[in-house]
Amino acid sequence: MPDLRHVPRALAVAAVLAAALLRPPATAAGDDPGHPWLDPARPVAERVDRLLGAMTQDEKLNMIRGHGLALIPRGRVAPVPRLGIPELRMHDGPHGVSDVRGVTAFPAPVTLAATWDTALARRFGAALGAEARGKGVNVYLAPAVDILRVPQSGRAWESFGEDPYLASAMAGEEVAGIRGQNVIATVKHYIGNNQETDRMRVDAVIDERTLREIYYPPFEAAVDAGAGAVMCAYNKVNGPFACENPQTLTAGLKDSMGFEGWVMSDWLATRSGQKAALAGLDQAMPDDPLFAANLKAGIALGTFPAARLDDMVRRVLTPMFADGLFETGYGAPDRDVRTPEHTALARDIAVSGTVLLKNRDGILPLTGGRIAVIGTAAHDNVEITSAGSGRVLPPYVVTPYQGLNARAGGSATYSPGDAEGALPWDVDKRLREAADAARQADVAVVVVGLSSQEGEDRPDLGLPGNMETLIETVAAANPRTVVVLTAPAQVLMPWADRVKGVVSAFVGGQELGNALASVLYGDADPGGRLPMTFAARAADYPASTPEQFPGVGHRQVYSERLLVGYRHFDATALTPLFPFGHGLSYTSFSYDSLSISGATVRARMTNTGSRAGVAVPQLYLGFPAEAGEPPRQLRGFARLRLAPGESATVAFRLPERAFQVWTPQGWSTVRGDHTVEVGASSRDLPLSGTLTR
Repeated sequence: MPDLRHVPRALAVAAVLAAALLRPPATAAGDDPGHPWLDPARPVAERVDRLLGAMTQDEKLNMIRGHGLALIPRGRVAPVPRLGIPELRMHDGPHGVSDVRGVTAFPAPVTLAATWDTALARRFGAALGAEARGKGVNVYLAPAVDILRVPQSGRAWESFGEDPYLASAMAGEEVAGIRGQNVIATVKHYIGNNQETDRMRVDAVIDERTLREIYYPPFEAAVDAGAGAVMCAYNKVNGPFACENPQTLTAGLKDSMGFEGWVMSDWLATRSGQKAALAGLDQAMPDDPLFAANLKAGIALGTFPAARLDDMVRRVLTPMFADGLFETGYGAPDRDVRTPEHTALARDIAVSGTVLLKNRDGILPLTGGRIAVIGTAAHDNVEITSAGSGRVLPPYVVTPYQGLNARAGGSATYSPGDAEGALPWDVDKRLREAADAARQADVAVVVVGLSSQEGEDRPDLGLPGNMETLIETVAAANPRTVVVLTAPAQVLMPWADRVKGVVSAFVGGQELGNALASVLYGDADPGGRLPMTFAARAADYPASTPEQFPGVGHRQVYSERLLVGYRHFDATALTPLFPFGHGLSYTSFSYDSLSISGATVRARMTNTGSRAGVAVPQLYLGFPAEAGEPPRQLRGFARLRLAPGESATVAFRLPERAFQVWTPQGWSTVRGDHTVEVGASSRDLPLSGTLTR
């Protein structure tokens, strides 16, 4: 791995150059009386109407198809110089501008979700938008808001976890942050793209209520926050492909959610012309001249309405005007767009998203002594990104060993331990060396991990190679063992009872090692909380039959319906290994003074320990039994930092939607007594009361 490095002074110069580069064009757009749509003082709708009225049919057709695939940008829509329409430049990815140098490798969205911090999500989106803009990108292909239905999912690391309320809160703030940089946010992958296996042809069979209550909400939140584009997925949904599905694209997205932007296909996901466009697809990506040609022929033959083409173009132009693409200057792919502030943000997210799962006998925080850092995931094979369209090329990586060794004053030792990449005869030798290193240390920190990627799902939920054997070997040699997980989602932990501490860092980005050192040594409180449920056994997860995942005969049935994640564990009385929302602190908190007034719930938290710490109070709502809902559902949360002895009262204001379920007639408020529970996780809820609607 590269040496431990800090941000070079050259970044300050790069920031100044970027500021100059991003200045808007010198000529005021509204100065041309022949192009009134270029006047930013005019309302967006008027600008769109005037421009649309000036366009030829071919110019309109230009806007609804891509024009080539490259490393950066990954997609283009050609400009129309005659009318002053700028080129659309589209690019990934979920935790940084992908596959180019000179960008920040932020922690992955799953780590961001573990912060339960909407303010950080807004800052994250703003940083992504700023770096995309600096690289010349004006349409950013993020966020991905697919609900984590199965832990094996290859793209779990791109998600905000298993709960639609948490995912919605984070997605809306990220979109707002991206848009604040005059970059269009693209929410994806709509809809039912919850696995990678057979993603090009599998049919996701999902009932309407489940779609509306579990899978649609994060998209709806992104739409409400002003996402200008929605990317439709590769898979089928209840028969039709997602990119030619009128029920999801038109009825669900455009009519019900009120989406006014455009639907673009995932790359090469367009399977028809007029059929897809009539269903609701507005743009075929990344390069599909046949799509536009088919529509043009349809207009000439009377099989495709010209008004629908106008609607498609209007949907593209509206966010272009709304997000300032006509007035904003953008950078170029070869620019270094990193800043010291973005590096600090990457570290803040990694710290805040680190979850302390277990801390027996107060093994953490570390208080000095000899530290043995063990495992190739600690130094030689550190996973901070993934393969696929979302891969980020980090400028450097602070490995866990480097971070811990620096914090320990250079006294920590490192042993690879596991046999990942080792020759067979080296396996036993490495294990013996790891055990020896553990015996000589006061505390052994074993770092294990894995990565997942677009295009394939994980084959199982175990750790790769002999990492489990390594943990057991080290724990036998030194009972004061802490395991650090660097993984995109859940793993099985048959070794959990044999170690004193377990920490999840998820996918921590370029500052992973520094963040881990801060948390493990207690310089920062472990503020993360789980955005997913960790089960004790693979069979305990809800989608555990072949029919549910990965599907039989290219058909996957969401028969668990609303019982996704913790909802399933609660409904079936299964005890998870670590519940949704769980995360320990180095201090302790009490909860009291629950009060309910109308639809506002208040509760008080007090830091009852001797250290400052982070509390994440969570509110769960239970419906009357006749509603047919899961036992409890997240409906509110907050993130507080409290000093020793300090108290704070949190007010949770529940909107009408919090009490509604989807029926064939639409959203309907459930009348009767609702159970309100407040506490530290979905299974630690000391406060309860009744709210009547």
